[in-house]
Amino acid sequence: MAATTATPYVFEVENMSLTNFATDTVNHTWNGNAVDNVTYARGVAGGTSSASKTFGGVAGTYDLITRYNGKTANGVTYKLSVNSVPVDTWATSQRYGRDYTDPMNIDTRTSGSVKLKAGDVIELTATSAGEVPRVDRITIQQHVGAPTSTLTIDSPNAALNDGFNWGKDRALGMTFYPGNPMMGHEPEWWRLKDATHQENQPGYWGAYTNRESYYNRDISHQSDGAHALGLDTETFSMLKTFAGDASKPGQNGWPLWAHSPTGAMYYIDGTGFRELPSPFNLMTKAYKQYQWTGNADWINDPTLAAYYDSTMGPFLASHEVSWNDADPSAEQPVSRKQAGEYTATFFEFPNENLVSAADSLGYQYQSMLAYAEILKAKGDTAGGAKWADRAQRVRNQFEAKWWDSSNNRYMRGKDAAGTGYSSWGHEASFLMMLTGLGDYGSRTSGYLDFIAANDDNLNVEATSYLPEMYYQYNRSAEGWAWLKKLMAGKDSYPEISFLAVSNTIDGMMGVQPDAPHDKVATVSRLTSDTPWVEIDHLKVGDNDLKLKHIGTTASALTNNSGGTVNWEAQFYGTPATITVNGVARTPQTKSLYGQTVSYVTVPVSAGGSVTAIAGTPGADITAPTAPTGLTSTSVSSSSVDLKWTAATDNVGVTSYNVYRGGTLAGSSTGTSFTASGLTASTPYTFTVKAVDAAQNRSEAGSPLAVTTAGSGNGQATDLSSLTWTAAQSDFGTVQKDRSVDSKPLKLNGTSYAKGLGTHANSSITFALNGGYSRFQSDVGIDDEVTSNGTVRFEVWGDGVKLYETPAAMTPSSATQSVDISVVGVNSLVLKATDAGDGINSDHADWAGAKIIGFPPTPTPLSDLNWTGSPVIGSGIVRKDTSVDGNPIKLNGTAYAKGIGTHAVSSITYALNGGYSRFQSDLGVDDEITSNATVKFEVWGDGVKLYESPSALTPTSATQSVDVSVVGVNSLVLKATDAGDGINSDHADWAGAKLVH
Repeated sequence: MAATTATPYVFEVENMSLTNFATDTVNHTWNGNAVDNVTYARGVAGGTSSASKTFGGVAGTYDLITRYNGKTANGVTYKLSVNSVPVDTWATSQRYGRDYTDPMNIDTRTSGSVKLKAGDVIELTATSAGEVPRVDRITIQQHVGAPTSTLTIDSPNAALNDGFNWGKDRALGMTFYPGNPMMGHEPEWWRLKDATHQENQPGYWGAYTNRESYYNRDISHQSDGAHALGLDTETFSMLKTFAGDASKPGQNGWPLWAHSPTGAMYYIDGTGFRELPSPFNLMTKAYKQYQWTGNADWINDPTLAAYYDSTMGPFLASHEVSWNDADPSAEQPVSRKQAGEYTATFFEFPNENLVSAADSLGYQYQSMLAYAEILKAKGDTAGGAKWADRAQRVRNQFEAKWWDSSNNRYMRGKDAAGTGYSSWGHEASFLMMLTGLGDYGSRTSGYLDFIAANDDNLNVEATSYLPEMYYQYNRSAEGWAWLKKLMAGKDSYPEISFLAVSNTIDGMMGVQPDAPHDKVATVSRLTSDTPWVEIDHLKVGDNDLKLKHIGTTASALTNNSGGTVNWEAQFYGTPATITVNGVARTPQTKSLYGQTVSYVTVPVSAGGSVTAIAGTPGADITAPTAPTGLTSTSVSSSSVDLKWTAATDNVGVTSYNVYRGGTLAGSSTGTSFTASGLTASTPYTFTVKAVDAAQNRSEAGSPLAVTTAGSGNGQATDLSSLTWTAAQSDFGTVQKDRSVDSKPLKLNGTSYAKGLGTHANSSITFALNGGYSRFQSDVGIDDEVTSNGTVRFEVWGDGVKLYETPAAMTPSSATQSVDISVVGVNSLVLKATDAGDGINSDHADWAGAKIIGFPPTPTPLSDLNWTGSPVIGSGIVRKDTSVDGNPIKLNGTAYAKGIGTHAVSSITYALNGGYSRFQSDLGVDDEITSNATVKFEVWGDGVKLYESPSALTPTSATQSVDVSVVGVNSLVLKATDAGDGINSDHADWAGAKLVH
């Protein structure tokens, strides 16, 4: 097991030290064919079995992935411990294989972010409620975690900032990164059937979260947001996989509808859904990635290039499209659904049997425009012109043949007889506008009004298209209304998180990338709700950009890095001038989806910044300087007092925003602020930004790291304000202060601002380290579920069950309350189980969950024993007296408690992380009146925490020390001779005490 680098380690459980485990070799079969031969450690039914082994690898943080076999919900409860401290617990879930030989009953559990070092003992305990435990192996792999992104947003609109950051974090958590706890439950049995697809490929979720898969419609729609978050490799892998499907036997140019993370066809919906817009949509979005990245692989990769040629050639032809470039009146440019295909539209439940649909035609039009540009980029100018002309003829056909004059609106589809339908039809109705069909005039405007009158009854996936559609036509109020609704809802469907990002960048900020030509265009679509927005670290090609819009008449672009980028600064309307860095210029105009925009094109070199103002300059767009000198003047268990040096501004600073990490903690009109509502014994990082009257914000000043004092006063700490050490849910992800569906926590009509939302079966672990006295919470099934759910709640402390709800709870159950002692508990585990009937609808809330700290209990240091023998320059170290055995006295004040010593001395105490602060008065004891010089030092785990500013003499004023010792295991008190010898250096730690 010895190793020099942190690489995956595998513990075959049958080779561990076993108690009540035997070995059992199982030949897993599927339809009579062997797919995996596994030697399991087989435990005892109805009893407890355990397996342990000493870790001999490199110290680090790891994910521990346990592969096991189980069929019955709660049939076996597993506990994984390190050095007897539990790091994760879980129960088997309901599986649907015939018996233990069926690979459908293989499951995995990821216990994330576990710290290990050589010599640690890893133990797995299986407690059976009747089912025979079977465990294959524990894989120990280096913890990676979800990818991160440098993309940031800043604005005065809290709903926008919160929704954007939620979308960013959730989307990144949807990637197929190693150790993602959402993965490994479903595809294990499916993967075993396919020897050619064994390893996960780069990608991200594009389906319901309980389906470990990605669907081509979803990924195409998510791809813009994915690019903004830096997921280009993942998008390329997935879209290329879909493109490669088209040439496989029986596909006839169609991509599969869904793939598993390994790239294999997903067993649900893999081939059954052929929706006519999807091949065109896939091609359109692949080309959009070329515009974002400038990566020529998007047009030259053989698989993708073949797909583009096939879609524009044989696929269109097989769907009854025929061209006649010499006589367009003789051609048939509209693709039609063929027998055996699912729908002609992305709306999956049309009332009519449509063979052609407006959304499909719109995506066909967009893919033809993309193909024209691809051919031009490859040097085929004539081919590009031909396909651009054909695309225009598709638009002309739609305008001429798809207008219902009797109802004064466009048709959304036609059946085989040619009958057109213009009634409301969900995606078939509104996606025609998103794809750019229509006259861009009165017909388009009227049809958008028709959509607005009918868009309230869409499912959440369909709704996610609405912001970008409305923004595209500069109907910004409607775009923001729908974007705000999506952000507030925080729906768990993965598409929503990606669209929270892309609807902000593409829609609200109006970013139009053209990386192949080192160009980007922007147009502001802000509303009065959001006076300004700044997006930083947006990648367009090789450029890292910062874009700021102030209202709809001022924009600024900074080229953080990369080559020179040509910025087309667009503004709606026809201002007489656009002022660029103070110089007025006459703009050009053009149409953007029927709306007139005025624009200038400006080169922005690396490190450069350009501002553009439409019309008469009046806006102040100069940001203040960054505040400096941020310090803390007072620190308690729940608050930190901050102060800083004022910033400067060309007009004047009006306020300062104080940030706790990336979250706005509050604002101040002066140069001080109290950050309150903090958690005891917790590290925080603060930064400050200056704000002027025009709401320009400075860069953040230098950060300040502060650790709050220990709880010390019996105060309550919201559990959601702490960081768990592990969290696992069989569906969705564990949420802080929201339900598992990311909605406000609510039990029986009562809303809770704080708490944890999860889904059975789940396990959430917190390291209390003996620092709290009680755990309190209301529990129940969230009101977002009205039927089917059954949950039991359990609280475990250091492997011992402290509480269990008396019976399974349902959506109609009364809210129950938990209030139990956790005195001495190091590891707290909260479990929500499915009560044995499967996890369907088991939305479990730990509502208002909190832990209660101990009341203040100062401990005199003299009441404790030091470790080892103290070092002293003369005499002996004494408790509660001076080194000469007299009462401790400093400047006439007597102290009943304390430590008397003599320089040079060193006294060590074992705190073991059990205290929050060390406090003492310091000085030369009054029994000495001359000659003495002493300096005092406090050390924690080898780090100097305090040193008296200067040498103390018998005439010096008494000094005091009050330092944090949160997490300190070894406290050392030193008294030095200040460099002039130890003569008369009688040093007192007067009233020395430790505070919990």
